Amino acid sequence: MRIKNVTLVQLRTFLSLVRNESFTKAGQDLAVSPATVTAQIKQLEDALDATLVFRTTRSVRLTDAGAVLARQATKILHLIEAIPERLGAVENLERGEVSVGIIGTAGYVIPKVLAAYQEEHPGIHLDLMMGNRNTIWDAILEGKIDIGIMGTPPEDTNIESEIIGEHQLIFVAHPNHPLSKLEREITARELIRYQLIAREVGSGTRLAMAAYFGALFHQTARTPVVLDTNEGIKQAVLAGMGISMLSEATCEVELHHGLLKRLTVEGTPIPRQWYAIRVANMERNPAEISLLNFLAAQYKKP
Repeated sequence: MRIKNVTLVQLRTFLSLVRNESFTKAGQDLAVSPATVTAQIKQLEDALDATLVFRTTRSVRLTDAGAVLARQATKILHLIEAIPERLGAVENLERGEVSVGIIGTAGYVIPKVLAAYQEEHPGIHLDLMMGNRNTIWDAILEGKIDIGIMGTPPEDTNIESEIIGEHQLIFVAHPNHPLSKLEREITARELIRYQLIAREVGSGTRLAMAAYFGALFHQTARTPVVLDTNEGIKQAVLAGMGISMLSEATCEVELHHGLLKRLTVEGTPIPRQWYAIRVANMERNPAEISLLNFLAAQYKKP
């Protein structure tokens, strides 16, 4: 059955008839004439192609179809009447939802900031996804996420971006690696003599590494080992497989405990920013605006 042309007025009229069991009393309840009640019920029955009430000169009784509609109409009107309250809750940040995509590098820092936001706004649900730069960018364009958190955003006139954090890219190695024992600045040309471990194509860290080495990136003594997660790269470096460029934020614990060695390399550390990216000229819901303001405020804190 396809429902067409059913109105809220018809449903309210029907439920008044159910409560009062009389066309006359329903009319009095709604401040309309009995004829108007009759017309509304007839239109509702025509729209549903079903008989809803048995009519006699003394009473009105529901048919089986009428009993079903009475239950469903009550639910519908309760939902409709709750809309102002629900909208008020959204405006007051008592409820809402924001979907956020985070690049892997930021995954070591940004979740802590998001947890702080949720502590302030427990009614806001944050739906999170993680991926590399290309994955997050595609999700933004496809409307799968509201906000993407990544490094330097792609050049696109249809996006808005705001810096929400900073980090540094550094080279790391196992403490027993030959370069770890040098007490002087290491050159890029010296680095490429050793096994490099790089992120996959499409990763912001991979782009930064390639930009740092320039033409030298294609003159390495050994083909770089490619891994698609920062954690995988850390484990490879910890195992002594080679050296890599990583965000300092991703390996703070290992550096602190001496499990990894930060290399003194010319031109490093490389300062980088994290951006909140979203499609431009889109209406924002209150929860999304609130989260963006919170992220920006955290970055601007002294």
